[in-house]
Amino acid sequence: MLRRVPAPILMSLGGLLLIPAVRPSQAPVAPVAAMCTVGTEIVDLQPTGSIATAGGAIELKPVMSPFGVSVTTDGRYQYDATATVKNLPAANSMGNFTTWVLWVATPSLDKIRNLGAITPGKPVSARVDFTKMMYMVSAEQTDKGATFKGPLVLVGRSASAKVQNLAGCDIYDEQSRMGG
Repeated sequence: MLRRVPAPILMSLGGLLLIPAVRPSQAPVAPVAAMCTVGTEIVDLQPTGSIATAGGAIELKPVMSPFGVSVTTDGRYQYDATATVKNLPAANSMGNFTTWVLWVATPSLDKIRNLGAITPGKPVSARVDFTKMMYMVSAEQTDKGATFKGPLVLVGRSASAKVQNLAGCDIYDEQSRMGG
């Protein structure tokens, strides 16, 4: 005798596994990447003292992919950075400068990238991918330079750049000599 299986249930060949079927109208509409729980990070831009009233923030959002977060070919996470800066005077108030430029660099400053010119009231958006990031705003003669030459007026560090490796500190060396 042939037995009919109801439409919403699928059976494996052995009849041991019952899985509720999902009809096309019930299928989830969000892509897999949207289901990842990856938060954004806000990096505060603090004045260096040159312009005490200036400030800003950079929002770092992980770039999503169908597999979760997006990484570069060498494995570094990618972020979409959106910077908003407030209370910057005209760049020429700092000397012979015409524009403000946003930079990202590694903490050792061995890699520096120009993220673009800052226009009052308009956010600067760029993709960044350093593991540890420092952000800087400087007064420059042009927004096309490869490295900053003018005075830095705002600085900020990502959370990963604030992490300090203490393995080389004397306290650990002393403990290891004492058998600890």
